[in-house]
Amino acid sequence: MGAKSEDGQLAAKIFDEYMRDFQRRNPTLRVFSAYLHMDEATPHLHIDFIPYTTGSKRGLETRVSLKKALAEIGFKGGTRSETERNQWVAAEKEQLAEIMLQHGIEWEKKGTHEKHLSVLDFEKKERAKEVAELEQKISGSKEELSDILHRQIAAGRETEQIRKEGEAIWQEVSELTTTNHLLKEQTEMLTEDKEKLLSENEKLEKQQKKLQQGINKMVQSKEVMERNIHAYDEDVKWQLAEPGALMSAKAYRDKKALPLVEKLKEVIKNLTIKCVQLTEQGKKLTAKVDGQKKQISRLTDKVMEQSDTIDRLQEKASDLGRLERHFGREQVQSIVERSKALEQAERANKRSKRSFEMS
Repeated sequence: MGAKSEDGQLAAKIFDEYMRDFQRRNPTLRVFSAYLHMDEATPHLHIDFIPYTTGSKRGLETRVSLKKALAEIGFKGGTRSETERNQWVAAEKEQLAEIMLQHGIEWEKKGTHEKHLSVLDFEKKERAKEVAELEQKISGSKEELSDILHRQIAAGRETEQIRKEGEAIWQEVSELTTTNHLLKEQTEMLTEDKEKLLSENEKLEKQQKKLQQGINKMVQSKEVMERNIHAYDEDVKWQLAEPGALMSAKAYRDKKALPLVEKLKEVIKNLTIKCVQLTEQGKKLTAKVDGQKKQISRLTDKVMEQSDTIDRLQEKASDLGRLERHFGREQVQSIVERSKALEQAERANKRSKRSFEMS
């Protein structure tokens, strides 16, 4: 139609209405110029725009992209023949056709080469099959993803369980290590005490032997005395002399009888004291030796008990070594550090709670 004819003026009006609604329909196509040409054979409209997208996670947040710009306004998933751009162009033509109809002009589609309906139906069925296959693949992928997620959750729970068990083992190992040090110190002290007691017991045994030798000498002396008892009957110094013819009874008593009696009393007294002393020393030494033997027996049992405890601790230490070989020293050490941090946090929390309650 001619630009200056009545139909040309109507075309300019339709273009104007079409252009006024263009930016609203296409918010991601930034229009920077639009020109209506009425100086040529047929009225026509030039629209210049920049397609853009926002929210990009890599590079610039806002960038130029026709494909993504059209996707944001609903044109996506194009094929080789029906690209996103072709779909958008067809949609814009339909918008122009609606405005034309409002002004009594019908779009006569020439040279569009539309396919036969049966061919379109066949293609729709094929597309439906493709969609069904895609949905089936998507369903399988979802099931596979769900299975992977379940396995990840199970693995996470198992890892958490292993972590807790590792923390418990490390806690026990830490306690056992402390106990082991204490038991070693106690064992060393008990060993020293045992050695001291053995040394003292050895001294007591020597004293006991000496005492026994003294007792044996006394027994021998007694036996000798018993064997030679007649010497007291025959020896002149142990005999009471006959009184002289002119000696008075008082002089006899003072000079002969009393000295002999005093001498005998002194001998008897010394022997009695010596016997009592030796008897008491023997009882004390025997009792002390018995006590030392009992204490040595108790210490021996304690040392054996400590040795058994140390063996158990060494077995625990071997278990710790197995854990380190299985999980790795760094991972086990990490578990220990986390466990210590949790314990410190719990102790701090308890201290603050007690402080609060006291306040």
